[in-house]
Amino acid sequence: MSEPLYLHIAAVLAGRLDSGEFPPGSRLPAVRTLAQQHGVNTLTALAAYRHLEQQQRVLARPRAGFFAALPRAQPAAGGTVAPLPSAAALVDVSNRMSTLLQLGDERIAVQLHMAEAAASLYPALELAKRLQLTLTRQPALIGAQLPASEQRRLLAALSHLAGERGLAVAADDILLTHGITEGISLALRHLTRPGDTVAVETPVYFGLLQTLEGLGLKALEIPCAPDSGLSLEALEFALRHGPAVKCLVCVPNFQNPTGALMPDEHKKRLLQLARRHGMTVIEDDVFGDLHYGALRPTPLKAWDRDGEVIYCASFTKSFAPSFRLGWMAAGRHHAALARLCASSTLVSSPLLQVVLADVLESGDYARISLHLRQQLAQQMQASADAVLAHFPHGTRLRRPQGGVVLWVECPDTCDTGRLLQMALAEGISFAPGMAFSAEPRFAHCLRINCGQPFTAALAAAIARLGQLARRCC
Repeated sequence: MSEPLYLHIAAVLAGRLDSGEFPPGSRLPAVRTLAQQHGVNTLTALAAYRHLEQQQRVLARPRAGFFAALPRAQPAAGGTVAPLPSAAALVDVSNRMSTLLQLGDERIAVQLHMAEAAASLYPALELAKRLQLTLTRQPALIGAQLPASEQRRLLAALSHLAGERGLAVAADDILLTHGITEGISLALRHLTRPGDTVAVETPVYFGLLQTLEGLGLKALEIPCAPDSGLSLEALEFALRHGPAVKCLVCVPNFQNPTGALMPDEHKKRLLQLARRHGMTVIEDDVFGDLHYGALRPTPLKAWDRDGEVIYCASFTKSFAPSFRLGWMAAGRHHAALARLCASSTLVSSPLLQVVLADVLESGDYARISLHLRQQLAQQMQASADAVLAHFPHGTRLRRPQGGVVLWVECPDTCDTGRLLQMALAEGISFAPGMAFSAEPRFAHCLRINCGQPFTAALAAAIARLGQLARRCC
């Protein structure tokens, strides 16, 4: 098979770098110029630069172009350069989170493996000013305890926010957590014992699988469709004929990884089904605030009349990732979870909690959220268009109505584990389908993060992924 054009161009340019034509730090030809020199389109020229960037031969500077890199430092005697992770490591559930986090390596130029929005989409400067002003006014917040008056103010603001979502939750019935993962973990610790079975959606967020394994729990995977979410028929069959299920963990609003939004009628039927079988539901609503439409989808908890839904929410995706502030409304489980929270969380940052209370009370959270949602909607649309334009014939996807991830189903013959290894060699990452089940499923699927601004570099990366996918099918 002949060498791809972009690799030939990259080799020619590398020779020019080696000859000293472009000293370290000097500007390289513009992408359009390079394309004209070789008689190719700009995407091919950009792919050549990205290949050289992955090899650390060139550097990209925003709005400035590409530059010759400084010579790479040689490892010290006996030292080695850590290899990039292998897709094979994702087979082991206990390694999935750490393996995928390693894909954040700076050698990977285009990172599409996590479910997060770009830092540039958050109001960093505004929040920095708020933090500084708040600390200037209340320097005692640098201490370990949040004043009782400030805690009441935050809980009241969260109660008001819950009311806007259709939840009747009093301030005293809200628990604060370090993000949503802690809330779900606490709920599982309360409801289960090692060896118990927990129902989850499949495909399912790999972090939840790792949490269950760490607690000694068994995952019972229930199919989740991108158009309607959790299959109620499959769940009812499993509850009738399968092992005893202690609880269900689900993401009704923009499920990860499929992006599915469960219709309201299905949410009501799910609660009826849970009531008949005496099953508590842990609701993960981390993506609910990232809706693209005018109306936020209603949480499952809004129809809970028995206090059996443990509602977990967070501001990690929708406001400030580094704050790691989440909250729970646990219904009849509140007292038990309050005790677990006291021994687990102990205390969250008083400074960050006061800033969050200010943002919620002022109405600025709605403004910040709207801007973020508008950006994500545009990026999701562009990413989905690019996938359909470049991936193999027969590739399927359903455009989600919110969230930050796009679930892509390639033809059945495609091996996305192999695709990931090929992509990593060219500085592109994504999350392969195998990571989203404890069983050998979804090998032909992949999840792409759509939280990054849709630039020419991203367009080229998706186009290249599509080319590589055609070789894997």
